[in-house]
Formats: sequence, structure tokens, C-alpha cells
Amino acid sequence: MHNSLLNHIYACLTMKITITYGNYGLVFSDSQTTSLPAFFTEPVMLDGSNLDLCFETLIEGNNVIVHNYHRIRELISYCHRRYIFVKAAGGVVEAPDGDLLMIYRDNCWNLPKGMVEKGETLGAAAAREVKEETGVNNILVNNLITKTYHIYNKYGGWHMKQTSWFAMYAIEKQATTPQTIEDISQAVWVKKSDFESRLEQSYASLKLLNTCLTSKKPIN
Repeated sequence: MHNSLLNHIYACLTMKITITYGNYGLVFSDSQTTSLPAFFTEPVMLDGSNLDLCFETLIEGNNVIVHNYHRIRELISYCHRRYIFVKAAGGVVEAPDGDLLMIYRDNCWNLPKGMVEKGETLGAAAAREVKEETGVNNILVNNLITKTYHIYNKYGGWHMKQTSWFAMYAIEKQATTPQTIEDISQAVWVKKSDFESRLEQSYASLKLLNTCLTSKKPIN
């Protein structure tokens, strides 16, 4: 966990790192001001001197901003101690007609993604998860769009998931087969406008991804 998170956070030093929980986000920025996505309403401003307080405020259901934060190694060490690090990959899959692929799981619209297996590249993991969760194969994996980080309390402990999101292109618009064993009730192709509106009703991490897609800039 340490090296992977370290490398990505160092790449973001002149910008910001965002960690989400459910519908809320925690932003660490090394500047006095920073641009925020539309969902980031009524944020709590903290100075970052107490990381427990920062994460607890997030988990209590608040958006949190820490400005002028430069103690990156302290943040990495804290996350390393507190969370089980999980590496995942997923895709934004476009069909030849421009429609985009979505899944419906746990009463929420989502995108196909999953854990990276040992010895697997991120791109290969993303393509495999798309096939498993939607039945769509013959996919071209293009560029890495961005990475998101979210925390959750499941499987006996707190985890931090790093998801690498790839742009993908389906060679043909295939019929879908949702992976019901993973509680996916729908796998559907949707118009771009519907795709964006459904992501805006989803988790904070996917709202951040949507912000990245619409602005064509990395979120972190």
C-alpha cells in the first residue's frame, strides 16, 4: 500500500488528493484555495493537525477541506496504519454509437470495476471486470482516466480502495448479462446525458470521476 499511495500522492502535490466515503469527500490541498465539484456543499474547514478528526468528520457525514496541507508523509503513514489497502480497476466503456455502459448494484447506479488479481496489470483487471460484471467482451483498453480513493468498513475492518479508471471502447454493442451473483441487477447501455445524470446520483467517488470526464482533467 505504502509505495502505491506514496507515488500517486506525490504526483498530486501541487494540486489536491481527495478521499471519499459514501456521498462525502475529504480534500487535502497544498494551496489556500482549491476548486471543488458541485456536490461538495457546506464543507467543514479543518487545519489537518489531527488526522483522526479529519477522517471522523468525513465518516460522520460531512464534506471536509484541509487547506495548506504539506505533511504528505504523515498522511501516507496514517492511512497505512489505519486502513487495509485494496487495489481495484474499472472502465468507462463506450459503444460504437456513443452509448456508455453502466451497472445497477445495491440500489445505486455504478460502473464495472473490481479487485486486481496477483500478477495482473491494471488495464487487464479492468477489462476482466467489465466482462465478468456485464458480459461485454472484445474491449479495447485505452488511456487511464484517473484514480479515485474511497474508504469503507466491511469484511471485518476499514479499507481504502484505490480504483484506476480506464477509457474503453467496445468493438461492437453487445447484449449484456449482469453478474447477479455479485448483486448486479442490471447492466445497460445508456446515452451520455443519462450516464452523467446517473453518476451524479451515485457515490462521491463516481461524482468525482464524472467531474473528471466532463472537464477532461484528472480529479487529483
